[in-house]
Amino acid sequence: GGLAWYYFRFKARDAEAILLDYANQYAGSVAFVMVDYRLFDGESVAYHNRTEGTAFLVDKNGYLLTNRHVACPWLEDSDLYVIINMLRQDQRPLRLAYQVYLWFEGEKAFNRLPDLSGSTDVEDIYFLDSAFSTDGSRRLIISGVAKSPARTWQLVKSPLKDDFAVFKIDQVPEGLEPLPLDLDLDPLKIPRLSPVIALGFPLGSRTQESKVNVSVTQGHVRRTFENMLQVDTSIHSGNSGGPIIDIRGKVIGIASGVAVGWAIGPVPIATPLSDIGMILPITKAVSFIQELRSGQVKWNGVLDLSLDNKLKQITDAAKQRKWADAAAMADKELRLSLDPTLIMAAGMMHFCAGDTDGAGKLFGQALSMDNENNKAKLMLFIIDWLIGRSHMSTCRQELLALDWRSPSEFLGHLVRVLEGMVDEELALKGGYTEGEESWLHYVVGLIRAIRGDLADSERLLRKAVLGADIDDWSFFLALAELEKVQNRRLAALRNRPESNEYRTEIQGLAKTIEENRVAKSEQRTRLAPLLTQLKQESISPEEKQSVLEKILENDLENGEILLELAFYSAINEAWELSLEYARGFLKIEGRENAGRLSVGLLEAEVLHNLGRKEEAKAGLEAYYRRTKDPWYLAISEYLLGKQTEQSLSEKAGETPENLVTWHTALGFWAEGSGDKKKAIRQYKEALGSYMDTRIEYDFAKERIKKLRSTSG
Repeated sequence: GGLAWYYFRFKARDAEAILLDYANQYAGSVAFVMVDYRLFDGESVAYHNRTEGTAFLVDKNGYLLTNRHVACPWLEDSDLYVIINMLRQDQRPLRLAYQVYLWFEGEKAFNRLPDLSGSTDVEDIYFLDSAFSTDGSRRLIISGVAKSPARTWQLVKSPLKDDFAVFKIDQVPEGLEPLPLDLDLDPLKIPRLSPVIALGFPLGSRTQESKVNVSVTQGHVRRTFENMLQVDTSIHSGNSGGPIIDIRGKVIGIASGVAVGWAIGPVPIATPLSDIGMILPITKAVSFIQELRSGQVKWNGVLDLSLDNKLKQITDAAKQRKWADAAAMADKELRLSLDPTLIMAAGMMHFCAGDTDGAGKLFGQALSMDNENNKAKLMLFIIDWLIGRSHMSTCRQELLALDWRSPSEFLGHLVRVLEGMVDEELALKGGYTEGEESWLHYVVGLIRAIRGDLADSERLLRKAVLGADIDDWSFFLALAELEKVQNRRLAALRNRPESNEYRTEIQGLAKTIEENRVAKSEQRTRLAPLLTQLKQESISPEEKQSVLEKILENDLENGEILLELAFYSAINEAWELSLEYARGFLKIEGRENAGRLSVGLLEAEVLHNLGRKEEAKAGLEAYYRRTKDPWYLAISEYLLGKQTEQSLSEKAGETPENLVTWHTALGFWAEGSGDKKKAIRQYKEALGSYMDTRIEYDFAKERIKKLRSTSG
């Protein structure tokens, strides 16, 4: 026992000494960061805030890692967004200005002038001459900001929201040693109680003298998750962005926050637990920096509050078919802003102007900023397709793999059409909304143009232009292609009598397009209040059904509205009406997508709920015969008694889309069988998928409420 005590005490002291060496070795490369930002309303300051944090050097090229909320605090500032939204109602000219300052340990950073302690001028509080900054001679830039997960199920898996960003300085000071990153880290394999240290500036300028002095705390890894570590080192807000270093001297994570406890009482009070640190594993940041080193462009997190006006000017030029002017305007704005939306707009304008090389580079940048930007992938594929090398497109397989589980499934369908995997005439019937039909007419129009069938291509492109939403990219793409086809036809008719007649026809079409655009704009204005109502969190299912019915009156063939009405009528127990909407949706000659698969199943389940068991069974059998998707086939097999719940569970795996569709279907079927307890249990399982972007999720949530209100 004595030997064991001595051995473990020696090992603990040895680990402490090793970590102490690392702390002293790397302290100089840990930087104090201050960000000052202001919202301008014209020339007046409408909002001002200042934050402090930590960053650390990771290579000799001048890259530093930190948190997104340290580099771009405005992205997490809810008060700022409240003021922006309030001022925007009056169409005020808003502008966000920011300055980032960075000092390495030992550099003079603070002015201690007591009489000016309440000043808002950064020069009265900080010594700026020694800092790297976004507007100084020692240059610093925000090189890249990670995209935050947007969907609930992603946030559940990544509670720290991929909270990292990268600075770059123009020259690394002499003697600074970059901190080594663990390039092969697997967070789940980190042993519990592994000793670590945290470096940073926990109380920022409040506890410093004139020079910055890094703080070091020691602790252990308590728990590990795929996208989060918990450590018991002392961490405060100023530590955010600082490195967490293990016994090998490698950075395994970035300090991102502390746990929060809630005091019980009449008014719950949040209490930060500074001894439980929430650490973002270094894994995604490693890949991000490697992409920056390879020359990929990333978003810098800067908000461009004049973006809407810029996009309007660009698209106004495009609506007049001034493609080169629109592309030049977009390029000019990109010198001042790297907003991903602006990059996509520039790519579209270059494509419409015939500059596919320039467009390809821009779409590549957009994809670099967001690897889930499937619209950018589609455009890169189309560029390759136009020159006959679609089989070599790096995006082809990713797009073809998009199925009903993806919100971008339709883009995969467009690729299948372009690749000849779908019959062209059937493809033209594959849309459920005017917008989808516009895209389908555009891609089939492209196919016919490549084939040399210019008259039919023009016919299809006309439909694409007239059917498109006036602000959807399909409108501009189809309009540009239509102009090219018309010019080719005019060239073929040169010096022939039909030429003047065709020119008159083109002019008449231009007038029709403008009239159609005005009509669609008026329709959008009429629908705007209804669409705003739909987005309100407080709207009840009954109110939502009523609003959807009013929208349908203005757009009778909108499949997406019919789909929602089928489900919301069922939520509200208007069973016959639900059947009517479901069957109206299924009459559309559309492709097999998420809507068709779910509504087809809903139709049989509503019949089952109404007690019309034989009709329900016949409906399920018909559904089984016409359905191709393996997962929905498995669900229908279970409802027909041909498969066990255990086998269905094994096929579902952990895929959230499988879980929400499976459990919702079983819950509704249990309702029809009179088993409320099982129905509620299944609906709860559906909610555990966190797939709140799917209609089945809303259905499960609202049916639980209905069943509980009627039980007892």
